[in-house]
Amino acid sequence: MARKKRSSREKKASNLASLPPELLDAITSYLPPSALYNVSLASKALATYIRTYAWKALAQSRFPSTCPSTSTSWPGTARTLCTLSRAWDRRALVARVIEPKDGGILVWPAGKREEKWRKPRGQTIGFTPVIDVKQYDEGGGRRRETLAWSAGAQVVVRKRLWKEDEGKGRAEKVEWECYAPVGASEGRDDVTALHQLDGQGKQDPGVRLIVGTAAGKLEEVSLPGTAGDSVARRDFVTDRESVRSSSVLQSTTGDSLLAAQLGDTSISLYAFDDSQASITANSKIDINAGNAITSKQQPRAWSVKLLSDTQLAVGTGPSTHPISVYELLPTGLSTTHVRHFTVAEHVERLPSPHVTAKPLNSVYPIIPLPATTTSSHPSLFLSGAYDGWVRMHDLRSRQDVVRSCVDPTDDSGIYSLLARGQESVIVGANSQSRLKIFDLRMGMTGYHYLDGQVGEQSTEGSRDHALFLRTLDHRKDSAVYNLASASPICR
Repeated sequence: MARKKRSSREKKASNLASLPPELLDAITSYLPPSALYNVSLASKALATYIRTYAWKALAQSRFPSTCPSTSTSWPGTARTLCTLSRAWDRRALVARVIEPKDGGILVWPAGKREEKWRKPRGQTIGFTPVIDVKQYDEGGGRRRETLAWSAGAQVVVRKRLWKEDEGKGRAEKVEWECYAPVGASEGRDDVTALHQLDGQGKQDPGVRLIVGTAAGKLEEVSLPGTAGDSVARRDFVTDRESVRSSSVLQSTTGDSLLAAQLGDTSISLYAFDDSQASITANSKIDINAGNAITSKQQPRAWSVKLLSDTQLAVGTGPSTHPISVYELLPTGLSTTHVRHFTVAEHVERLPSPHVTAKPLNSVYPIIPLPATTTSSHPSLFLSGAYDGWVRMHDLRSRQDVVRSCVDPTDDSGIYSLLARGQESVIVGANSQSRLKIFDLRMGMTGYHYLDGQVGEQSTEGSRDHALFLRTLDHRKDSAVYNLASASPICR
């Protein structure tokens, strides 16, 4: 009996590519990346659909807090996110020591090239290095990264431009720059605050920095990037009080905000735009104003952080309430805090009969939790304390601490925090060059590199772990003072 041939209409109706988009979305949402790639090889229509829609949906659904809001290539973004997730799950990380190479470094404000970088000779007591990094997607596979860090009284800048070409690998170009104010002296003018500001455009070769020093200088510096040009700068008025820490919230539509800790107890707030030649603080407060305690008992400020354009958090100590949140009003900072947080009476302690609750604690770093692709929680933030605990706080909750993390083998103080979206937090400890990684997802995950592989399955045990960084001098025990990342998908 001859088999009946199907009509062209029946063939078309049976094609996967002919399904309505909502059904294709539902089907592909269950597929792991390897299966998505295989489906894209079936036909041109499916390849177009997956390249245009499916990779974007996978990146946003599996990585809701690390996925960027826009991308020039969603297949590339999804591949990067999956690769990074696999690297973190397998602890496959590479650490490098970065230092300007001999052969040409552009020195500012002279605007001349020198063959060799002049390393710092001395440091202030209590000096802590600062670092900041930005990355720009220039399109066409080209990316530009600007890394800046403090080295005594200098700011060192590494500019890296690279392009990914399929079949040709990566072409990379690296340039080095260095800035130190005229007459700056190490041990007196060491850089204690550093921020990069967004430039005028993707193709802008210059670097805009906000630099604060232990001697009380706070300025915005624009390095032109071309030898022979002049450096543009403007001052923030500090009355020569030492700059201890700072936080920046840059705006493209209105005034940008800069909060600076001056001295031990003063906090100044600056609102600035590109038209001002010199910027004066629109408000200044003392964190101990109105406290009925002696000067010896008064806490000092350790850090400031702009949680949003309406709230500022200050880490203090030693204190029974080492976190204070102030409101940003049209007239400036509120003179008194709107919320006080205690961390000393938190019930989760190391299981030891000899450990007793201490009434005083100090909080060093504070960082807000990044938003996800579907929601934003400006009220959530993390803090690191002297007792070695990392705590999560929520301004909407009556509880002072909503979650906490600790390394049971190490209770050294926390000096730096870096959030990878809302997936994990990287913690810099004050001893043994130790990095701690705590999982914030409470057992939930949107992607694991073993998903979809035959004979393999992911196991959701504890992903908390520690890494030890090798220093140049292995005999010295160093703290991890600062952490920075241009974005959660940077490599």
